[in-house]
Amino acid sequence: MVGFIVRVEENAREFLSASLSRKPHMSVHGAKGDQILLLLDTDDIHVIAQSTREINEMKGVVGVYPIFSPDSLPF
Repeated sequence: MVGFIVRVEENAREFLSASLSRKPHMSVHGAKGDQILLLLDTDDIHVIAQSTREINEMKGVVGVYPIFSPDSLPF
């Protein structure tokens, strides 16, 4: 399991949260302000890299940042 903070344009947060939660192996675990907390259920580096690229290309996404420690969670 890999965690990400997805920074988004605030007006796109609800749409992107819903879109991301429908993707295979992804689950949204919270959203606040311009951030979405996303978990990706895989350990395959190729799936992680491809998923990160796909998320980054979504309209309204500002950036995708991996979480390396539970202490790094924003909320």
